[in-house]
Amino acid sequence: MNEPASIAPRTDRTRIRRHAERAAPDRIEEILAGGLVAHIACTVDGEPRLVPFLYLYEAGRIVIHGSPGSRTLTRLGRGWRAAVSVCLLDGLVASRDAETHSANYRSVVAFGTGRRVGDTAEKRRLLERTTERYFPGRAAGRDYAPATDRQLEALEVIEIVLDEASAKVRSGPPLGARDADPDAPGSAGVFGLDGVTPVDP
Repeated sequence: MNEPASIAPRTDRTRIRRHAERAAPDRIEEILAGGLVAHIACTVDGEPRLVPFLYLYEAGRIVIHGSPGSRTLTRLGRGWRAAVSVCLLDGLVASRDAETHSANYRSVVAFGTGRRVGDTAEKRRLLERTTERYFPGRAAGRDYAPATDRQLEALEVIEIVLDEASAKVRSGPPLGARDADPDAPGSAGVFGLDGVTPVDP
């Protein structure tokens, strides 16, 4: 799946510097659509704020929701800029040498502008899509009572329209100088997130 040109890497801030060979601009949308938590950062009252959100990715935008009392959501609803990070951790990479331990992952860093979603029908659609994303096959009116208009009006729904992003991916086995040598001391391999269960890299 190719990302829209509007959110491709465009400036120096989305250039992959460390391990540039891991840049994966053609996987931006795939990763954004597959992640479970988006960390949203913006500046509030002169200080950085970073908040994790469940989210929906749709057509070049991240959709989040929460209390109208949230300072982060309030600022984003006024059109403030934000940075977004999504990371999927696929495995832990153990090496025979300390410096070449790593992880297999897929990650995106994106930048965009917040905007408040005020239309009640659109809020309902976006929130029901978010629920279905986390609970596939679950439908309003069949599996749970739909939100009332009053509940929707009391909820802040924000879209962050993305204009630039970069993706970085690591996969495969450990790459330390001694990791491919079965006679070298120590051990190496790719493990599940429990750090114990071997997995196919």
